[in-house]
Amino acid sequence: MGIFLAGGDSKPVKHKSHKLDATKTVDIYHPGYSSPKLLLILVAFEAPSGQRGVPVSVVLDSCRILANNRDGTLHTMMDADVELTAPANDSSLLPPGRYVYRVTGGDACVVRVVEFGCSCVRRCYAVCTSFRAWTPPSVLPPHWNSAAMGTREPSPASTASDCSTVVKMVDGRCAVTGDVSRLENSHLVPKEDELWWILKGMSGITSNRHGINSPPNCLALRADLNRAAMEGHLVFAPYAGTAVCVCLAEELADFAVEYHLRGIEMPSRIHPMNVYVRFAWGLFKRLHPLLRDLARDPSVVTIAEPHFPDELEGDDDDDDSYQESVLEPPLDVDTWTERDVEIAEGLDAGLDGRPLAPYEQHAGMYPGYSKPIRLMYEYRRNHPEVSAVRHARVARRGEDDDEQAV
Repeated sequence: MGIFLAGGDSKPVKHKSHKLDATKTVDIYHPGYSSPKLLLILVAFEAPSGQRGVPVSVVLDSCRILANNRDGTLHTMMDADVELTAPANDSSLLPPGRYVYRVTGGDACVVRVVEFGCSCVRRCYAVCTSFRAWTPPSVLPPHWNSAAMGTREPSPASTASDCSTVVKMVDGRCAVTGDVSRLENSHLVPKEDELWWILKGMSGITSNRHGINSPPNCLALRADLNRAAMEGHLVFAPYAGTAVCVCLAEELADFAVEYHLRGIEMPSRIHPMNVYVRFAWGLFKRLHPLLRDLARDPSVVTIAEPHFPDELEGDDDDDDSYQESVLEPPLDVDTWTERDVEIAEGLDAGLDGRPLAPYEQHAGMYPGYSKPIRLMYEYRRNHPEVSAVRHARVARRGEDDDEQAV
């Protein structure tokens, strides 16, 4: 009986003529020193046009983050006084070469440095050399606010324990390749950085009361790409009006042939700020050896890394479980800044109407806890001569009435 079908010839050998060249780079220098300091190295992979370069928007975004959210301009090393004309086309590429990044609006600080045995005064913008030292901006750059990067829609309700299941079920495919197998739940802001999330007030910034382990901060990726992303080898960014995969590492040269600057459909539940923070996280991860050396250079002005309390402690058996924090908010408001108070208020705004997470309970947080902190801060700021309140503290819920409180 003729039930057999013709299978045809075997698939041809995969095309090998494409050169996997990852040797050309865009190098950005800090011009504030007698010998410019190397700040940034980005691999100039081949773009869809066939040209090699790095999207100008990606270069400027990277420089802005390393300059602690300060806008700036690009100049060639050969003529550092002439600004490169801003491209009208948002798909423009910066060709391989050496450039400098100057911040706009005046340099950040005047410092005395010792170079070649001589003491001199220089105007320098400070460099952010680690993710922990970096603070997300209050407002995203305009091109990051497009619908292609997420729409801030309310996320599907889920608990931390089922977040992975929800994301993989809702997405169904890898956000980059479209594959349906080997999917993993990828946190944009890594769950290992939950303490950073808390201290930087990300729940308030993103209006996400569910925290870091929730769908607005997660998307499905193929397992090998998720691992590559965790090494800082790839990030996501806006390019030519859409969200794309951006390869940062020469280790992904073969992958970059097909997927570098390839458009992806960002799930509508994703908050654009989370994508931007992951861009910064991947950048710091990839540049760690270079930035570590800058941080160790006594002549370089850097952003101080704030003291972080002990790491979150908890059971890691559940990949998406909330962890218990030993975070203890310092209530000596003499040491607080306006930003610290705003972070507390942002965290406070996300507490109402839901059970407190273990780390929040441990930290003494409750709906409205930031109000006395604000009162203490404003009182100390407006009455510096009053020292009696220096060691006053906020009474926490459940404490005896005879506790000293403000």
